[in-house]
Amino acid sequence: MAGLGWWWVRGPAIQHGAAVSPPEIDIDPPSMRAQRDAALALAVMPDDPWTFAESLAASAPSKAALKEQCGIEDGPQFAKPAAEGDTPVQMRAPTARFIDAQARLDAALRASSDPLDRAVADLIDVGRMRDIAGRDEAVVQQAATTSDARLYAIGYGLCHSLRDAPPSCSSISARRWTQVDAGNGTPWIHLLAQAQASGDDAGMREAMENLAASSRFDLYYTAIPGAIARHVTDDTPELAAASDLVSKGEGEAADSAFPSYSALMDLCRNHAGGDEARERQCRTTSDTMAAHSDTLLSVAMSGALLLRTTGDSSRRDAFRAEQTVLKNWSPATGFSPCQDMRDSLKMHVRGAQVGEVEAMRERARKFVTP
Repeated sequence: MAGLGWWWVRGPAIQHGAAVSPPEIDIDPPSMRAQRDAALALAVMPDDPWTFAESLAASAPSKAALKEQCGIEDGPQFAKPAAEGDTPVQMRAPTARFIDAQARLDAALRASSDPLDRAVADLIDVGRMRDIAGRDEAVVQQAATTSDARLYAIGYGLCHSLRDAPPSCSSISARRWTQVDAGNGTPWIHLLAQAQASGDDAGMREAMENLAASSRFDLYYTAIPGAIARHVTDDTPELAAASDLVSKGEGEAADSAFPSYSALMDLCRNHAGGDEARERQCRTTSDTMAAHSDTLLSVAMSGALLLRTTGDSSRRDAFRAEQTVLKNWSPATGFSPCQDMRDSLKMHVRGAQVGEVEAMRERARKFVTP
């Protein structure tokens, strides 16, 4: 997931002449018409979308933007890989100015009253004060005693990632997550998988009941990069240093544990095996995931769940149509390198506020002709 899907909205540099039409979206069933039209509406553009992108206020005058200094030259420099897939070789370490800029961001995170910010500072570990195991343990210790749902979810993810589980993971559980984060169905997906793995029929029934009763499905994958980006000001000359830390935050989010949806898919397959009550639970869960998820992953799974339960592909197809729009039109098109970083940081802040899905939809709506 890396990132939580931001790359889908990055546009290419402007190297285009005549405008091209949006790609065809092959969705035929009548039930899909409203969803298809809504998705295509996002792609409505002036005759020359590239000129329109350049004219956006956020793009700023091109000459000034080309001369803007935002610390790119101060970051670590790498040689071009000899072959695709090779690891780039670092040719120069970051400058003192770059290191100092990251230290100031670290200090701002640690001085924050928000417990998430302080945990994120430990997680990205500017200056590498701890080894990975010590760093993870510091974050999990904070998660184990918090009432902050975002921080608890991060701690749970660290405890179930591919890395060795820190000692304090003995105090972290999906059951406790449901208490810290009432209404969120995500921990119940974990509990359903655990119940199925242990053959706990009562546990599976409980999990399905709570999944259907959930009001949202939040994974909080945008919380880590968003916490860092929130402390970056628009006018900073050190955007590159901040962007480097945000990229590290994205990497940490991507390394945390994903929910396993296989148990949910198995129980809902083919009209839930004829169990009408369970089929209703499956449909309701899919509806809530589609309407109230903070990540693209959950929205995608809502379509897969409805298809697995009923054979109805409309929700999956609507999401695919929206993906097509999001990855083909981007207000980042034509940005200078510095403005591109600034725009990305704003996206991370907004993603942490309203979720990845809504932040990306807001960006796409900027392209709808008034």
